[in-house]
Amino acid sequence: MNFPTIQLNETAALKANTSGGAFFDGNSEQLVKIGRAEFVVSPNTGTTGMAFDVFNKDGQKGYFTLWFLKQDGSYVEGFYNQLQSIMAVTGVNTLTPTAANIDKWDTNAGRNVPTQMTVANELMGKYFTGLFINEFETYNGEKKTKTQLFAAFNQKRQSLQEQKDQAVPQQIEAQKERMMTYSANSEKKVDDELKNKGGNGGYNNQMGGQPPHGGTSYQRTPAPAQHNSYQNNGAPNTQPRSTMPPGPVDDDIPFAPFYDGQL
Repeated sequence: MNFPTIQLNETAALKANTSGGAFFDGNSEQLVKIGRAEFVVSPNTGTTGMAFDVFNKDGQKGYFTLWFLKQDGSYVEGFYNQLQSIMAVTGVNTLTPTAANIDKWDTNAGRNVPTQMTVANELMGKYFTGLFINEFETYNGEKKTKTQLFAAFNQKRQSLQEQKDQAVPQQIEAQKERMMTYSANSEKKVDDELKNKGGNGGYNNQMGGQPPHGGTSYQRTPAPAQHNSYQNNGAPNTQPRSTMPPGPVDDDIPFAPFYDGQL
């Protein structure tokens, strides 16, 4: 039998340590732990947001930003509702800005750098079940994928109402179907734009209308593979689209892994 010659593939090697790569896939259900919940301000608009790093059981990462408070003090309803949803399903009643020094990915340095920041300490280390959607947009004439939070549920996969009623989780499956429809429509729209050469050549990042589910803003930047343990505290490990509410560009806000592996 002739055996093939094998060449080193560092990409594949990194995936072996993270059960599929540094980032988890979109259009999926993930039980995640919040590693970072940072108060951030857009330098472009002055809008306040909450930037999240979350990790699944394999240490794979997702991150997103909820731009919830305009400079004039008014709430961005969709983002604000989404933040409230995360608070509710994690059992958090108050978010108190707290100074912290946390490792954060520095693009220029190419590594994690201890960074002084203001966090919502009450959310740090909390778990929730998230539906994460693949959304498609055109950028420089090409189709790009962004993975975003679509909806949040508790560790038992219950919505807030189901949690209050102690009911069997059902809404998550309906939301999952809705998510897949939005994602497919998003991709078709981009494909049609590119086919007709009608793409806008870049992301639309101006604050505007609201998403049907209260969506998020998400930018993916390079990050090292995760090598973190995960404990699900007895919660089931199971597997939402948004018409993205256009939000301020958060490319200048680097995101880095932070996960202590503890409950």
